[in-house]
Amino acid sequence: MNAALRLGVSSLRAHPRRFAGTFLAVFLGVAFLAGTLVMGDTLRAGFDTMFGNATRGTDAVVRSAGTITAPGESQGVRSPVGTDLVRTIEATPGVAAAVPDIQGAGQLVGADGKAIGGQGPPTLAGNWIDDPELNAYRLAEGRAPARTGEVVVNRGAAKKGDLRIGDTTVLRTPDPVRVTIVGLATFGGEDGMAQVTFTGMTQTDAERYLTPKPGEAASIRVRAGPGVGQDDLVARLTPVLPAGVEAITGQESAQENTDMISSQFLTIFTTLLLVFSGIALLVATFSIHNTFAIVVAQRARENALLRALGASRRQVTASTLAEATVVAVTASAVGLAGGVGIAAGLQALFPAIGFPFPDGDLVISGLSMLLPLAVGVVVCLASALLPAARAGRT
Repeated sequence: MNAALRLGVSSLRAHPRRFAGTFLAVFLGVAFLAGTLVMGDTLRAGFDTMFGNATRGTDAVVRSAGTITAPGESQGVRSPVGTDLVRTIEATPGVAAAVPDIQGAGQLVGADGKAIGGQGPPTLAGNWIDDPELNAYRLAEGRAPARTGEVVVNRGAAKKGDLRIGDTTVLRTPDPVRVTIVGLATFGGEDGMAQVTFTGMTQTDAERYLTPKPGEAASIRVRAGPGVGQDDLVARLTPVLPAGVEAITGQESAQENTDMISSQFLTIFTTLLLVFSGIALLVATFSIHNTFAIVVAQRARENALLRALGASRRQVTASTLAEATVVAVTASAVGLAGGVGIAAGLQALFPAIGFPFPDGDLVISGLSMLLPLAVGVVVCLASALLPAARAGRT
Protein backbone atom coordinates (compact mmCIF):
# COMPACT_ATOMS: atom_id res chain seq x y z
CA MET A 1 0.00 0.00 0.00
CA ASN A 2 2.90 2.36 0.76
CA ALA A 3 4.37 1.66 -2.66
CA ALA A 4 1.02 2.41 -4.31
CA LEU A 5 0.77 5.68 -2.38
CA ARG A 6 4.30 6.69 -3.37
CA LEU A 7 3.56 5.87 -6.99
CA GLY A 8 0.34 7.88 -6.92
CA VAL A 9 2.03 10.90 -5.32
CA SER A 10 4.85 10.70 -7.87
CA SER A 11 2.30 10.72 -10.68
CA LEU A 12 0.61 13.79 -9.21
CA ARG A 13 3.91 15.62 -8.97
CA ALA A 14 4.78 14.74 -12.57
CA HIS A 15 1.40 15.80 -14.01
CA PRO A 16 -0.18 18.37 -11.66
CA ARG A 17 -2.20 20.10 -14.36
CA ARG A 18 -4.11 16.89 -15.10
CA PHE A 19 -5.91 17.22 -11.78
CA ALA A 20 -6.43 20.99 -11.68
CA GLY A 21 -10.08 20.67 -12.81
CA THR A 22 -10.73 17.86 -10.34
CA PHE A 23 -9.18 19.86 -7.50
CA LEU A 24 -11.28 22.92 -8.35
CA ALA A 25 -14.52 20.93 -8.59
CA VAL A 26 -14.02 19.24 -5.21
CA PHE A 27 -12.91 22.54 -3.67
CA LEU A 28 -16.05 24.38 -4.81
CA GLY A 29 -18.42 21.63 -3.68
CA VAL A 30 -16.86 21.34 -0.23
CA ALA A 31 -16.55 25.13 0.15
CA PHE A 32 -20.23 25.74 -0.61
CA LEU A 33 -21.32 22.92 1.70
CA ALA A 34 -19.07 24.05 4.56
CA GLY A 35 -20.06 27.69 4.05
CA THR A 36 -23.75 26.78 4.16
CA LEU A 37 -23.41 24.82 7.40
CA VAL A 38 -21.26 27.48 9.09
CA MET A 39 -23.56 30.32 8.01
CA GLY A 40 -26.66 28.41 9.13
CA ASP A 41 -25.17 27.72 12.57
CA THR A 42 -24.01 31.34 12.86
CA LEU A 43 -27.43 32.78 12.01
CA ARG A 44 -29.23 30.42 14.38
CA ALA A 45 -26.89 31.39 17.21
CA GLY A 46 -27.31 35.06 16.33
CA PHE A 47 -31.10 34.89 16.35
CA ASP A 48 -31.02 32.92 19.61
CA THR A 49 -28.96 35.67 21.20
CA MET A 50 -31.07 38.46 19.72
CA PHE A 51 -34.40 37.00 20.87
CA GLY A 52 -32.87 36.15 24.24
CA ASN A 53 -31.75 39.75 24.73
CA ALA A 54 -35.08 41.14 23.52
CA THR A 55 -37.25 39.00 25.79
CA ARG A 56 -35.03 38.49 28.82
CA GLY A 57 -37.42 40.48 31.02
CA THR A 58 -40.48 38.42 30.03
CA ASP A 59 -40.86 35.48 32.39
CA ALA A 60 -44.15 34.13 31.02
CA VAL A 61 -46.51 34.64 28.09
CA VAL A 62 -50.26 34.07 28.41
CA ARG A 63 -51.96 33.25 25.11
CA SER A 64 -54.69 31.25 23.45
CA ALA A 65 -53.99 27.53 23.64
CA GLY A 66 -55.25 26.62 20.17
CA THR A 67 -54.39 27.80 16.67
CA ILE A 68 -56.54 28.32 13.59
CA THR A 69 -54.94 27.28 10.30
CA ALA A 70 -56.38 28.68 7.09
CA PRO A 71 -56.45 26.52 3.94
CA GLY A 72 -53.11 26.62 2.14
CA GLU A 73 -51.20 27.99 5.15
CA SER A 74 -48.62 25.98 7.07
CA GLN A 75 -48.72 27.97 10.30
CA GLY A 76 -51.80 28.66 12.34
CA VAL A 77 -52.97 31.91 13.93
CA ARG A 78 -53.84 32.06 17.61
CA SER A 79 -57.11 33.56 18.76
CA PRO A 80 -56.82 36.76 20.83
CA VAL A 81 -57.13 36.81 24.61
CA GLY A 82 -59.09 39.36 26.62
CA THR A 83 -57.13 42.22 28.14
CA ASP A 84 -59.31 41.94 31.24
CA LEU A 85 -57.13 38.93 32.13
CA VAL A 86 -54.40 41.38 33.11
CA ARG A 87 -56.16 42.12 36.42
CA THR A 88 -56.50 38.42 37.23
CA ILE A 89 -52.86 37.78 36.38
CA GLU A 90 -51.59 40.76 38.41
CA ALA A 91 -53.51 39.46 41.42
CA THR A 92 -51.70 36.09 41.22
CA PRO A 93 -48.97 35.66 43.87
CA GLY A 94 -45.49 35.92 42.36
CA VAL A 95 -46.49 38.28 39.54
CA ALA A 96 -44.75 41.67 39.46
CA ALA A 97 -46.34 43.07 36.29
CA ALA A 98 -48.52 42.06 33.35
CA VAL A 99 -49.24 43.97 30.13
CA PRO A 100 -51.28 43.18 27.00
CA ASP A 101 -49.29 42.66 23.80
CA ILE A 102 -51.38 43.74 20.78
CA GLN A 103 -50.01 42.74 17.39
CA GLY A 104 -51.15 43.30 13.85
CA ALA A 105 -50.08 44.26 10.34
CA GLY A 106 -48.92 47.81 9.81
CA GLN A 107 -46.85 48.99 6.86
CA LEU A 108 -45.03 52.30 7.10
CA VAL A 109 -44.73 54.62 4.12
CA GLY A 110 -41.29 56.14 3.64
CA ALA A 111 -40.37 59.74 2.88
CA ASP A 112 -40.46 58.93 -0.85
CA GLY A 113 -44.09 57.81 -0.63
CA LYS A 114 -43.25 54.13 -1.10
CA ALA A 115 -44.09 51.37 1.37
CA ILE A 116 -41.08 50.28 3.44
CA GLY A 117 -40.34 46.60 2.86
CA GLY A 118 -42.62 46.28 -0.17
CA GLN A 119 -44.24 42.86 -0.28
CA GLY A 120 -41.24 41.08 1.23
CA PRO A 121 -40.49 41.00 4.97
CA PRO A 122 -43.23 41.13 7.64
CA THR A 123 -44.50 44.60 8.55
CA LEU A 124 -45.70 44.60 12.15
CA ALA A 125 -47.48 47.07 14.38
CA GLY A 126 -48.55 46.89 18.00
CA ASN A 127 -48.98 48.75 21.24
CA TRP A 128 -45.88 50.32 22.72
CA ILE A 129 -45.30 48.67 26.12
CA ASP A 130 -44.15 51.20 28.71
CA ASP A 131 -42.59 48.57 30.98
CA PRO A 132 -39.04 48.29 29.55
CA GLU A 133 -38.57 44.81 31.01
CA LEU A 134 -41.60 43.46 29.16
CA ASN A 135 -41.06 45.35 25.91
CA ALA A 136 -39.02 43.42 23.34
CA TYR A 137 -38.01 46.78 21.82
CA ARG A 138 -35.78 49.31 23.56
CA LEU A 139 -36.23 53.04 23.10
CA ALA A 140 -32.99 54.32 21.53
CA GLU A 141 -33.96 57.88 20.58
CA GLY A 142 -36.88 60.19 21.34
CA ARG A 143 -39.76 59.21 23.61
CA ALA A 144 -42.65 56.76 23.87
CA PRO A 145 -46.01 57.57 22.22
CA ALA A 146 -48.29 59.42 24.62
CA ARG A 147 -51.11 60.74 22.44
CA THR A 148 -53.17 59.33 19.60
CA GLY A 149 -51.30 59.41 16.29
CA GLU A 150 -47.84 59.19 17.88
CA VAL A 151 -45.66 56.14 17.14
CA VAL A 152 -42.25 54.63 17.76
CA VAL A 153 -40.63 52.77 14.83
CA ASN A 154 -37.61 50.49 14.76
CA ARG A 155 -34.46 52.32 13.72
CA GLY A 156 -33.79 50.05 10.75
CA ALA A 157 -37.17 50.86 9.20
CA ALA A 158 -36.63 54.58 9.78
CA LYS A 159 -33.25 54.45 8.03
CA LYS A 160 -34.66 52.52 5.09
CA GLY A 161 -37.58 54.93 4.72
CA ASP A 162 -35.44 58.03 5.37
CA LEU A 163 -37.69 58.92 8.30
CA ARG A 164 -36.69 60.93 11.36
CA ILE A 165 -38.19 61.90 14.70
CA GLY A 166 -40.83 64.54 14.11
CA ASP A 167 -41.71 63.32 10.61
CA THR A 168 -45.33 62.64 9.75
CA THR A 169 -46.12 59.67 7.52
CA VAL A 170 -48.79 57.04 6.82
CA LEU A 171 -49.22 53.66 8.48
CA ARG A 172 -51.32 51.18 6.49
CA THR A 173 -53.30 48.95 8.87
CA PRO A 174 -54.55 48.35 6.03
CA ASP A 175 -56.57 51.57 6.27
CA PRO A 176 -54.21 54.56 6.05
CA VAL A 177 -53.53 56.17 9.42
CA ARG A 178 -51.66 59.46 9.73
CA VAL A 179 -48.91 59.09 12.34
CA THR A 180 -46.08 61.19 13.76
CA ILE A 181 -42.78 59.54 14.70
CA VAL A 182 -41.74 60.47 18.23
CA GLY A 183 -39.15 57.75 18.93
CA LEU A 184 -36.80 55.16 17.41
CA ALA A 185 -36.29 51.70 18.89
CA THR A 186 -33.93 48.72 18.68
CA PHE A 187 -34.64 45.01 18.99
CA GLY A 188 -32.23 42.82 20.91
CA GLY A 189 -29.48 45.40 20.47
CA GLU A 190 -30.03 45.58 16.68
CA ASP A 191 -31.77 48.20 14.56
CA GLY A 192 -34.46 45.63 13.88
CA MET A 193 -35.20 41.94 13.47
CA ALA A 194 -33.63 41.36 10.05
CA GLN A 195 -35.82 43.38 7.63
CA VAL A 196 -38.98 43.20 9.73
CA THR A 197 -40.47 46.64 10.38
CA PHE A 198 -42.24 47.52 13.64
CA THR A 199 -44.46 50.45 14.59
CA GLY A 200 -45.41 50.95 18.24
CA MET A 201 -48.62 52.88 18.96
CA THR A 202 -50.55 53.84 22.07
CA GLN A 203 -52.71 51.02 23.40
CA THR A 204 -55.86 52.93 22.44
CA ASP A 205 -54.70 53.32 18.83
CA ALA A 206 -53.55 49.70 18.67
CA GLU A 207 -56.97 48.45 19.83
CA ARG A 208 -58.69 50.80 17.39
CA TYR A 209 -56.71 49.94 14.27
CA LEU A 210 -55.23 46.46 14.85
CA THR A 211 -57.92 44.42 16.62
CA PRO A 212 -61.45 43.41 15.58
CA LYS A 213 -62.76 44.98 18.77
CA PRO A 214 -61.34 46.72 21.86
CA GLY A 215 -60.30 44.63 24.83
CA GLU A 216 -58.37 41.98 22.89
CA ALA A 217 -54.65 41.27 22.61
CA ALA A 218 -52.47 38.69 20.89
CA SER A 219 -51.00 37.71 24.27
CA ILE A 220 -50.17 39.01 27.73
CA ARG A 221 -46.56 39.40 28.86
CA VAL A 222 -45.84 38.68 32.50
CA ARG A 223 -42.87 39.57 34.72
CA ALA A 224 -42.20 37.55 37.84
CA GLY A 225 -41.51 38.95 41.27
CA PRO A 226 -38.20 38.46 43.12
CA GLY A 227 -37.28 34.85 43.73
CA VAL A 228 -39.92 33.38 41.38
CA GLY A 229 -38.58 31.32 38.48
CA GLN A 230 -40.22 31.04 35.08
CA ASP A 231 -41.45 27.48 35.58
CA ASP A 232 -42.79 28.38 39.02
CA LEU A 233 -44.58 31.41 37.56
CA VAL A 234 -46.25 29.31 34.86
CA ALA A 235 -47.35 26.80 37.49
CA ARG A 236 -48.97 29.61 39.51
CA LEU A 237 -50.70 31.14 36.49
CA THR A 238 -52.15 27.95 35.01
CA PRO A 239 -54.89 27.39 37.65
CA VAL A 240 -56.27 30.95 37.37
CA LEU A 241 -56.50 31.02 33.56
CA PRO A 242 -59.80 30.25 31.82
CA ALA A 243 -60.28 27.29 29.51
CA GLY A 244 -58.56 27.67 26.15
CA VAL A 245 -55.85 29.95 27.54
CA GLU A 246 -52.35 28.77 28.45
CA ALA A 247 -49.15 30.13 29.95
CA ILE A 248 -45.65 29.32 28.67
CA THR A 249 -42.27 30.45 29.93
CA GLY A 250 -40.46 33.36 28.36
CA GLN A 251 -37.69 31.01 27.26
CA GLU A 252 -40.19 28.82 25.41
CA SER A 253 -41.66 31.87 23.70
CA ALA A 254 -38.22 33.09 22.58
CA GLN A 255 -37.37 29.61 21.26
CA GLU A 256 -40.64 29.47 19.31
CA ASN A 257 -39.78 32.79 17.66
CA THR A 258 -36.30 31.54 16.77
CA ASP A 259 -37.74 28.31 15.37
CA MET A 260 -40.22 30.31 13.30
CA ILE A 261 -37.40 32.37 11.78
CA SER A 262 -35.43 29.17 11.16
CA SER A 263 -38.34 27.41 9.47
CA GLN A 264 -39.07 30.38 7.23
CA PHE A 265 -36.00 32.40 6.33
CA LEU A 266 -33.10 30.15 7.34
CA THR A 267 -34.54 27.08 5.63
CA ILE A 268 -34.91 28.96 2.34
CA PHE A 269 -31.48 30.54 2.69
CA THR A 270 -29.61 27.32 3.48
CA THR A 271 -31.54 25.37 0.84
CA LEU A 272 -30.42 27.87 -1.80
CA LEU A 273 -26.78 27.49 -0.81
CA LEU A 274 -27.11 23.70 -0.62
CA VAL A 275 -28.39 23.69 -4.20
CA PHE A 276 -25.19 25.42 -5.31
CA SER A 277 -23.18 22.94 -3.26
CA GLY A 278 -25.03 19.99 -4.82
CA ILE A 279 -24.47 21.34 -8.34
CA ALA A 280 -20.78 21.81 -7.62
CA LEU A 281 -20.47 18.26 -6.25
CA LEU A 282 -22.36 16.87 -9.25
CA VAL A 283 -19.96 18.66 -11.58
CA ALA A 284 -17.10 17.33 -9.46
CA THR A 285 -18.37 13.77 -9.91
CA PHE A 286 -18.29 13.99 -13.71
CA SER A 287 -15.01 15.92 -13.70
CA ILE A 288 -13.27 13.39 -11.45
CA HIS A 289 -14.56 10.41 -13.43
CA ASN A 290 -13.54 11.90 -16.77
CA THR A 291 -10.16 13.04 -15.47
CA PHE A 292 -9.21 9.63 -14.14
CA ALA A 293 -10.64 7.85 -17.19
CA ILE A 294 -8.36 9.97 -19.40
CA VAL A 295 -5.40 9.47 -17.07
CA VAL A 296 -5.87 5.69 -17.07
CA ALA A 297 -6.11 5.64 -20.87
CA GLN A 298 -2.96 7.74 -21.19
CA ARG A 299 -1.10 5.48 -18.77
CA ALA A 300 -2.09 2.20 -20.36
CA ARG A 301 1.49 1.40 -21.35
CA GLU A 302 2.83 2.49 -17.97
CA ASN A 303 0.33 0.26 -16.16
CA ALA A 304 1.12 -2.63 -18.52
CA LEU A 305 4.83 -2.21 -17.72
CA LEU A 306 4.08 -2.27 -14.00
CA ARG A 307 2.11 -5.49 -14.41
CA ALA A 308 4.97 -6.99 -16.46
CA LEU A 309 7.41 -6.09 -13.69
CA GLY A 310 5.30 -8.01 -11.19
CA ALA A 311 2.80 -5.43 -9.88
CA SER A 312 -0.52 -7.02 -9.01
CA ARG A 313 -3.92 -5.80 -10.21
CA ARG A 314 -4.66 -4.63 -6.69
CA GLN A 315 -1.47 -2.54 -6.56
CA VAL A 316 -2.23 -0.79 -9.86
CA THR A 317 -5.81 -0.09 -8.72
CA ALA A 318 -4.56 1.14 -5.34
CA SER A 319 -2.09 3.47 -7.07
CA THR A 320 -4.90 5.18 -8.99
CA LEU A 321 -7.07 5.40 -5.88
CA ALA A 322 -4.10 6.83 -3.96
CA GLU A 323 -3.96 9.69 -6.46
CA ALA A 324 -7.69 10.26 -5.98
CA THR A 325 -7.26 10.20 -2.19
CA VAL A 326 -4.49 12.79 -2.22
CA VAL A 327 -6.53 15.08 -4.49
CA ALA A 328 -9.70 14.52 -2.40
CA VAL A 329 -8.10 15.20 0.98
CA THR A 330 -6.12 18.22 -0.23
CA ALA A 331 -9.01 19.81 -2.13
CA SER A 332 -11.47 19.11 0.70
CA ALA A 333 -9.16 20.57 3.34
CA VAL A 334 -8.65 23.72 1.28
CA GLY A 335 -12.42 23.73 0.62
CA LEU A 336 -13.09 23.88 4.37
CA ALA A 337 -11.03 27.05 4.61
CA GLY A 338 -12.87 28.36 1.57
CA GLY A 339 -16.20 27.56 3.22
CA VAL A 340 -15.31 29.58 6.30
CA GLY A 341 -14.30 32.40 3.97
CA ILE A 342 -17.64 32.17 2.14
CA ALA A 343 -19.53 32.34 5.44
CA ALA A 344 -17.48 35.34 6.59
CA GLY A 345 -18.06 37.05 3.24
CA LEU A 346 -21.82 36.49 3.42
CA GLN A 347 -21.89 37.75 6.98
CA ALA A 348 -20.29 41.00 5.83
CA LEU A 349 -22.14 41.20 2.50
CA PHE A 350 -25.77 40.95 3.57
CA PRO A 351 -25.77 43.97 5.94
CA ALA A 352 -24.04 45.98 3.20
CA ILE A 353 -26.89 45.31 0.74
CA GLY A 354 -29.68 45.97 3.22
CA PHE A 355 -30.21 42.54 4.84
CA PRO A 356 -29.05 43.08 8.45
CA PHE A 357 -28.28 40.03 10.54
CA PRO A 358 -27.51 39.72 14.25
CA ASP A 359 -23.92 40.53 15.15
CA GLY A 360 -21.71 37.74 16.38
CA ASP A 361 -18.70 35.61 15.61
CA LEU A 362 -18.83 32.75 13.14
CA VAL A 363 -19.99 29.48 14.72
CA ILE A 364 -17.76 26.67 13.45
CA SER A 365 -18.92 23.31 14.80
CA GLY A 366 -17.30 19.91 14.36
CA LEU A 367 -20.19 18.74 12.18
CA SER A 368 -19.89 21.70 9.80
CA MET A 369 -16.24 20.75 9.24
CA LEU A 370 -16.33 16.94 9.29
CA LEU A 371 -19.39 16.49 7.08
CA PRO A 372 -18.09 18.51 4.06
CA LEU A 373 -14.67 16.87 4.43
CA ALA A 374 -16.21 13.39 4.40
CA VAL A 375 -18.49 14.25 1.47
CA GLY A 376 -15.59 15.61 -0.57
CA VAL A 377 -13.44 12.53 0.01
CA VAL A 378 -16.27 10.05 -0.61
CA VAL A 379 -17.41 11.78 -3.81
CA CYS A 380 -13.87 11.90 -5.16
CA LEU A 381 -13.06 8.26 -4.35
CA ALA A 382 -16.42 6.97 -5.60
CA SER A 383 -16.00 8.85 -8.89
CA ALA A 384 -12.46 7.48 -9.38
CA LEU A 385 -13.35 3.89 -8.45
CA LEU A 386 -14.43 2.72 -11.93
CA PRO A 387 -11.38 4.18 -13.74
CA ALA A 388 -9.13 2.68 -11.04
CA ALA A 389 -10.68 -0.75 -11.54
CA ARG A 390 -10.17 -0.36 -15.29
CA ALA A 391 -6.50 0.47 -14.68
CA GLY A 392 -6.10 -2.72 -12.65
CA ARG A 393 -7.37 -4.81 -15.57
CA THR A 394 -4.59 -3.53 -17.86
